[in-house]
Amino acid sequence: LAALAALAAVRLLRLLLDMRRAARGLAGVPLAPTGGRWLLPHARALLAGTPWDVMEAWVAPTPRKLVQACIGHRRMVLVGSAAGARDVFQSRARAFAKDTDFSFKPFLPILGTGLVTAAGPLWQAQRLLIAPALRVDVLDAVPPIAAAAAARLIAKLDAATVDGPAVVDMEEEFRLLTLQVIGAAVLSLPPDECDRVFPELYLPVMEEANLRALRPWRAFVPGKARRAYAAGIKALDAYIRALLRARWAAFQKAKGAKDDPGCPRAALADGSGDILGTMLAAIDAKGEPWSAALETQLCYEVKTFVLAGHETSAAMLTWSLYELAAAPALAAKVRGEAGRVLGSGPHPATPSRQAAEDGLDYTLACLKESLRKYSVVPVVTRVATSDTAIDGVPIPRGAYVGVVTQAVHNAWPRAGEWDPARFLPGGEYDPTAPGDALFRFLAFIQGPRNCLGQYFALLEARIVLAAVVDRFDFSKATPGVPRRHPTVIPTGPEGGMPMVVARRPSSRPRARC
Repeated sequence: LAALAALAAVRLLRLLLDMRRAARGLAGVPLAPTGGRWLLPHARALLAGTPWDVMEAWVAPTPRKLVQACIGHRRMVLVGSAAGARDVFQSRARAFAKDTDFSFKPFLPILGTGLVTAAGPLWQAQRLLIAPALRVDVLDAVPPIAAAAAARLIAKLDAATVDGPAVVDMEEEFRLLTLQVIGAAVLSLPPDECDRVFPELYLPVMEEANLRALRPWRAFVPGKARRAYAAGIKALDAYIRALLRARWAAFQKAKGAKDDPGCPRAALADGSGDILGTMLAAIDAKGEPWSAALETQLCYEVKTFVLAGHETSAAMLTWSLYELAAAPALAAKVRGEAGRVLGSGPHPATPSRQAAEDGLDYTLACLKESLRKYSVVPVVTRVATSDTAIDGVPIPRGAYVGVVTQAVHNAWPRAGEWDPARFLPGGEYDPTAPGDALFRFLAFIQGPRNCLGQYFALLEARIVLAAVVDRFDFSKATPGVPRRHPTVIPTGPEGGMPMVVARRPSSRPRARC
């Protein structure tokens, strides 16, 4: 008992010394207002409101858009400028690492050492493994998957509107659709399997992880939620591991059958054209044997793909549809592109990747403007691994940093307006301009740790959005402005997005998928 007390005293002393060092090192960064509170003032303010709104309110009035907040025993520097974001994400990126012991901690049981949470040599190795899986020729497979998913959604909305306009939660529909797309692209899973597995096993554990991000004590409170979280992760891991073993066996069988005329490769369902197949081929090419450690890492990567591959896409589709519903003239521009690229038949035609990229420019601008206005990822956190500086202000080693992307996006002229033209050639956003112009838009971060899946997400989403807007009219089902979810990132609307869906007058009855 005495030894434990001594150990606790030593740790407390180290904590106090670290806190004192951080306070001294951040003397040049103003403290966020406390609102008159004396006990955990900043943490209480974040819990009382929408955290990213509170952070923006703290950082916006400061001269350099820099402010520090005390969150428990940690000091976090909040950054709200493009210049500061450039330092964190690019100019001084080597001085910052992901804060796996704070913001990412609740997600570690799910994502482990996957690409989103990995650091150092492991991150570099995993990025080199995954990057080829998202190269251009793999992206060529995205349009058929996205067009098929759009056709299924169109058939579903057709069925719902047989007797006239119907109210549909489009956020839920887009979430299911993007899970189907990522399930097909990564694992070659059929849509009904995605609908069965992911909503039951994946979404509940992610919901609990998001709650723990702002209420970390939930991890230690015994009860039904804690048991369900542990059981959900266990079941999800078991499902993915079984799938990985089966795919590796199928890959090896196909590899051995290449030169066997009695077993043509085309007859072997190894799914080699999907992202997992590309990764397995890269692992095999390195001569790496299958092992428990490799299986665990691949399990983390698959879960990371599912997380990163559907939530941001679903959120930007939802907000874009909401804005287009209120702007018929802009929706007409999207429909014009859809008619040229996707055709006017009963189902959206499958465009080539090049045709989608060249012909759906305005649709893409709609998606990007939604990512900007709604800051779907409103804050990105890091920790300083060495003494450094942000926009000329000294930052000590060990300080936590939160780049408030929402504040950066809201610094645009007429920030509250939804104007897709900003992202068209000649618009407000010119990433090639000198200085910090690139870092005015941070939906997929920027710099060496930018999101590898951004091209996948934007290619998929522009096809789906164009196809759906072309065939239906949408309007709000409830009065008022939908509120962004206060605790979940990426930030979709709280309570879903119920919309009145009506067949367009010019649309013909469409065959069922």
